[in-house]
Amino acid sequence: MLSPDFVDALRCPNDPSHTRVALEGEALVCQRCRLRFPIRDGFPNMIVEEAELPPGCTSLDQLPCRQQPKQP
Repeated sequence: MLSPDFVDALRCPNDPSHTRVALEGEALVCQRCRLRFPIRDGFPNMIVEEAELPPGCTSLDQLPCRQQPKQP
């Protein structure tokens, strides 16, 4: 079991300065892009390439944190 303080300190590797993760079942889920990072043997696997993509997303490039801001 991960402690609440530990989970609160974690950030999504895609956008660590802005994005927190939340514990949802047996995974940590990014609150922005919805990537699911599995927890195995009590340790979170925060490797983006090994995370589960959110529904409707087929590649990491489709995630909001990987998109370039639109130019005005």
